[in-house]
Amino acid sequence: MVLGGWLALLASFANPADAPFYQGKRITVLINFTAGGPTDIEGRIVARHLAKHIPGTPRIVVKNMPGAGGIAGTNYMGEVARPDGLTVAFFGPPLTQQLLQDSGLRVDLSEFVWLGGIGQPLVCYIRKDVGSGIDGAEDLLGLDEFKAGGIRPTTSTDLRLRMALELLGAKYRYVSGYRGIANVVAGIMQNEVQYSCATILSFHQIIEPNLIRPGVAATLWYFPTTDADGEQVRDTRLEGIPTFVDVYEMLKGSKPEGELYEALRLINNYSVTMQRAAFVPAGTPDEAVGALRRAWEALPRDEGFVAEYTRLVKAPPDMVQAAAVQAHVAAVHGTAPDTVAVIKRFLGGQ
Repeated sequence: MVLGGWLALLASFANPADAPFYQGKRITVLINFTAGGPTDIEGRIVARHLAKHIPGTPRIVVKNMPGAGGIAGTNYMGEVARPDGLTVAFFGPPLTQQLLQDSGLRVDLSEFVWLGGIGQPLVCYIRKDVGSGIDGAEDLLGLDEFKAGGIRPTTSTDLRLRMALELLGAKYRYVSGYRGIANVVAGIMQNEVQYSCATILSFHQIIEPNLIRPGVAATLWYFPTTDADGEQVRDTRLEGIPTFVDVYEMLKGSKPEGELYEALRLINNYSVTMQRAAFVPAGTPDEAVGALRRAWEALPRDEGFVAEYTRLVKAPPDMVQAAAVQAHVAAVHGTAPDTVAVIKRFLGGQ
């Protein structure tokens, strides 16, 4: 055999081993909330840009698996999804359900292999025609009663929207069972419920154009993170909107305090720091995990991704990398038992 033939034969044996892990493969990005909602919108943006940063440029498809406040998809990732690197979760992670040992959550989030996350605050709003009418937060405590719409009592969104009202002493009735934030917004538009909260993406893309600008609803407040001293870390993307603490001071004459407020701060910091996150099942091959984590690290430098995300959210994405996300999830298990007890008492009394 001539030299060229030997080289070709050797190359035919070498190429499969040298090929990237994802060469010729397809990744399914699983989203744990309904199509058209904020988690879905962000997940599809990530999916559109992630593949070009993965060696082998795999094809990516998106599948929604909503249910139980994000728990259905989470259980699937822990119990059914194969650890082959071909199923990647992009979730609103059920951290508070883990914290509260929600009976529906059958898996331990800390056992997943986390790839990265995206931070995002929560904005609350209310229909202006509720009761005798309301123009803003200054009128909230004058209402006889209104309905607060949510998904599942143990979700971070529902806990925060309810704890805020409880701290203020507002008269409300809680209605849960919506399959996702998009469904909650539909309920607001149909006047089934009048008050709720949503992430900044939902606020800018759905709530502002359909409820705020037409004068149907008024913005109330947003929940910023707080530092170790309890001081607010204001979000420049929401300039002009008061924080919950601002509103509380306006209505009550002092800053909020006490065990319920401290529980609200804790849940909010967990959630705002990592509102969305991506992970794969335990046991996923190291080569796949490494490729996916490096692709996530590349997204903040991807001009196309940043431009598309910024157009929707009106600010660049607050990207969190794998090590920080993994530590964040692990920290949930270290939450003080007294704080968990406060939250459980709150849930038990509603």
